[in-house]
Amino acid sequence: MMSFRKPVTRRPLSHLASFIILPLLLATFAHPAGADPESEAKNLTPWPRQYKIKPDEKNRLTPADVIGPDGLVYPNWTQCGVQGGIPKVKAVVSIGDFGAKANDNIDDAAALAKACDAAGKMGGGAVLLGEGTYYLDRPVTVRHDNVVIRGKGPTKTRLIFRYSIAKSGVAFYSPSPGSRVGRNTRLEMHCQPAGLMKMTMTVDDKIIGRWTRGKHSGNSFAFARFGRDAIGKLPNGRHTLKGVAEYKDGSKHTAEIPIILDSTFNDTRPVADSRAVITFAGKGTVGSKLRLTRDGKRGDMKIQLKTTKGLKAGDCILIDGPATDRWKKLTKNACKWGMYRRYEVIITKIKGSTISINQPLRIEFPVIDGSYVQKVIPIRRCGIEALYLEQMENLWLSGVVFYHGWNCWAKDVTVKKCGRFPVYGSMAKWCEIRDCVFDDAWFKGGGGTAYTGWDHCWDCLMENVETFKMRHAPLFQWAASGCVIRKGIFHESDGQWHSGWTNENLIEQCIIESVRGHGGYGYGMWASPPEDTAHGPNGPRNVVYNCDVSSPRAGVWMGGMNENWLILYSRFIVDRGPGIFAKTASFDHIVKGNVFVLKDGKSPMVSLATSDCIGIELIDNKLYGGNGRFLTGAGKRSVLKNNKAFALGDGPKPRPSAPSIYEWQQYLQDR
Repeated sequence: MMSFRKPVTRRPLSHLASFIILPLLLATFAHPAGADPESEAKNLTPWPRQYKIKPDEKNRLTPADVIGPDGLVYPNWTQCGVQGGIPKVKAVVSIGDFGAKANDNIDDAAALAKACDAAGKMGGGAVLLGEGTYYLDRPVTVRHDNVVIRGKGPTKTRLIFRYSIAKSGVAFYSPSPGSRVGRNTRLEMHCQPAGLMKMTMTVDDKIIGRWTRGKHSGNSFAFARFGRDAIGKLPNGRHTLKGVAEYKDGSKHTAEIPIILDSTFNDTRPVADSRAVITFAGKGTVGSKLRLTRDGKRGDMKIQLKTTKGLKAGDCILIDGPATDRWKKLTKNACKWGMYRRYEVIITKIKGSTISINQPLRIEFPVIDGSYVQKVIPIRRCGIEALYLEQMENLWLSGVVFYHGWNCWAKDVTVKKCGRFPVYGSMAKWCEIRDCVFDDAWFKGGGGTAYTGWDHCWDCLMENVETFKMRHAPLFQWAASGCVIRKGIFHESDGQWHSGWTNENLIEQCIIESVRGHGGYGYGMWASPPEDTAHGPNGPRNVVYNCDVSSPRAGVWMGGMNENWLILYSRFIVDRGPGIFAKTASFDHIVKGNVFVLKDGKSPMVSLATSDCIGIELIDNKLYGGNGRFLTGAGKRSVLKNNKAFALGDGPKPRPSAPSIYEWQQYLQDR
């Protein structure tokens, strides 16, 4: 067994170039006589394959690749989580300095918001919450860098979120009655969510916006417009802002407040973001979308643009490959919405129309699809630590969200009964969630809820998290790339690559106990198929390493368009169904060193349902039970080697020489 130490610092990816191409423990994979996998791939794969790389193919290796101790080529996870590790941030203020007192049953939201604002204006620091219970009757938003909210521990410091909708069923969250309303003033109504079908906002009975329930509206309760939606349609002066909520039972509820429209008013008043109890909010994308003039290819660390106007070295940027009709046809993607090919990096140098970036691209960003870059202004180095957070009402908002957050973290946090997600990243980079417990959610009726994982996030790390009664945990979705979830225990939920071309993510050393009672699908792990109109397919080279998964249905269900996934050194205990099921151009996977315990007596270790599932390597796996067969279906493997079948029994968990491929990469980088 190898032992590792976690490095204190993480060096740039360029330091890997010296060893990425070294022939470390080269492995050769034999093909059956007469087979020509290259010809098969050209005929059956939807695009030229890129990701199944052998260590000796030096001309194909890029800085996005790392050769593992087993001779397999892995994605590069050496820059994952908070860069340099989560810091110990000095305390600068206390919530008590702003009038809050524990255990007094009085709203402390304003005190917490003022404390965070004060800490931010001092250049950053921790806001201390003492022992006892504090109450939040409104959401809180942090907008300054380097602000940390810190309690005394989850058993000592409790935050109770009590925000609720008025008994009338409708209320205006913003603005307050009698306020001046300029073009940028946020107008937001909140309604009781149960049975809610429509929300309409008017000014003097002139409709300025309407929301109607859709298939994936979930437990929505909020609807917002801006003053600019009314200004120009109505004269300046006094008016009545009205919100109407319509329900499934035919009932209607109404709220009205007086406002003063003023087209000259530049409203800079911040409104607490209602997406979460506590939101750490960056400004997000700014400036023009600058088009690529040369395809961004996997492994590239330079991007050629039509113009670099408005950019400089040190800027954070979003790279986006829009989901065009061409790309959707190529990937058979039936989903009509969503963002799929995205990544965020830092500009290190600009020379002419070419920018150099700090990390290699993981996927391609083609010119033909209108790929572009755009500047991002994130919130940086903020965190929440050592406290307990509980939501008391069934409202669809999350516990903590890092929105456009870079190098942010949650540590030693317990969340009880979140409304949507417990702690979540959205458009986040290098964030970290560790040593947390997430227990249950109010709403599990669909539409994106009760998830634990990474969504629109890049190079983020989740470690030592335990969840109970979530729908999907652990999870990656919507362009999540280069993220790692490790050493977690996930009770009563399934693992998911849920949507949106997730790629090069890692789940390792996790225990997943899948059930169907909390909105999970019952598979051990599930990857959305291309024909799914709500999710679309998932992208290349996601990895499962040294996990222990139990499930009522198939251990891994792969919907298609999945290239070169690595399922390694894990145990899958399945009540009914195969160990792995794959279909629709799910190709070039490596399934190695696993143990499959199949209890139904009639299922194979691997089922390849369609003939375009080719290039699959099944090596050194052990099958306990099932029908004793390693492979069935129309798909074609390229390697079937050293697999063994046994009678049904307690198959032992694999013990790879490197228990953690993530730590192995960190160790190798730090040598």
